[in-house]
Amino acid sequence: MTPDWREQLAAAVDQLFTTKLGPAIREDAYRYCPKRTGDLANSIEDHLDGHTLIVSATGSADRSYAAYVELGHRIVAGSPPAVTNRKALSEPFLRPSLYTVRGV
Repeated sequence: MTPDWREQLAAAVDQLFTTKLGPAIREDAYRYCPKRTGDLANSIEDHLDGHTLIVSATGSADRSYAAYVELGHRIVAGSPPAVTNRKALSEPFLRPSLYTVRGV
């Protein structure tokens, strides 16, 4: 083994993340994402943070709401805000794309 085998391995994993795995997860998340306005689906991106693959979505430039779509939430209405018994159901799109078994 060469003395720099760890750096070579990290570089190979980074290349796999940026060329295959990241784009595959991002494309699946785009496909699973609900598309009312398209802002959420268009905000899905992948990038490396050090040697960690990050796939994220925010929503629109004005507000972040991806977590509310992914996980669901209670509906708050009225002034002052009152929590009602109504719930917006979850529409997961990031988790199913992450948990897909891939042969990369």
